[in-house]
Amino acid sequence: TREAAATAFLEGVLRGEVSKEELEIVLAQYDEDISWSDKYDKVRTVYCKGGYRCASTAVRLDNVGREGHTFLHHIVENYDQLAKWTVFSQAAQPTNGYLGHQRGGGHMLTGAQFADYLVHPHRAGPTEEADVLFFMTSKVHMPTLQHALRSSYKVSEEQHVPVVSSRPAVCPMNGTMAGEAAAFDGDDLGDTWGPYMEVPQLHAFLSEKCGIARSALGEAVLDFWDSFVQLPRPPAEVLHYSQGARFAASRERIRQRPRAFY
Repeated sequence: TREAAATAFLEGVLRGEVSKEELEIVLAQYDEDISWSDKYDKVRTVYCKGGYRCASTAVRLDNVGREGHTFLHHIVENYDQLAKWTVFSQAAQPTNGYLGHQRGGGHMLTGAQFADYLVHPHRAGPTEEADVLFFMTSKVHMPTLQHALRSSYKVSEEQHVPVVSSRPAVCPMNGTMAGEAAAFDGDDLGDTWGPYMEVPQLHAFLSEKCGIARSALGEAVLDFWDSFVQLPRPPAEVLHYSQGARFAASRERIRQRPRAFY
C-alpha cells in the first residue's frame, strides 16, 4: 500500500540509507537549535545567516532576504543536481502553529508531521499532487491584503482548534462562508477557513520597506504577481499559502521554470 511504502521510505531515511540524490532537507537557519533534525543529518543541508553563530558544517550566507532568499539560492546553485525530492523549511523545530515572533510555534498545521513532507511522493493518493506539498494555512485577498487563517492552525493559546484525527488535507475540507466565522468563535465545525481580517502591521511594514503609500499596496502586489510570478491571477485574486514557508517539491516541478526565473 502507499502508506506501507511511505513508512518503509521513512525508516530508510532514519537508518541513513537514503542519499541526497533521492531526498534533501534544506533548512534556513539564523541561530535556531537544529538538533531536532539530527536524525536526518545524512540528507540535511543547513544554510546559516547567523555569522559566528553558524556551525562549521553549515553553508554560510549573508543575512539578507530571509528564508525566501535561502531557498532561491539553493535552487539556483543546485539547479542541475537537485535531489529528486526537496523539503524546504525554516530551521526552528516544527511544532504546532505560530504564536508570534519569539513567542512560540514552529509553523506546523495541527495533525501534520514533519515526516509528511519527506514521504509525500510515496504516499500521495490519486487525487493529490505527487510532485509538490503545501499545507495551506493562510490566504490573502491580494487587492486588500486582508488575510484569513485556517481554523486548525494555532495562532493563540485561547484559540479553539478542531480535533484532527488523521493527516490533514492540503486545504480545509469545509470551506463554506457560513462555517468560516463560526469555527473561529469556537463551534466545532472542523477544519475550515476563518474570517478575513485586516493586518495593519503588514501594511505598515510593506509601505516602509517598499516606499509605497498604503493605499497603493494592493495594486503593487498584483503588479508584482503579473511581472514576476507570471501566472494567471488566482480565482477572486485570493492567494493561498503555507504560513511559515515550509513546503516540498520534486525537481521536475522546480524545473518547470528555468534557472533564470529563480
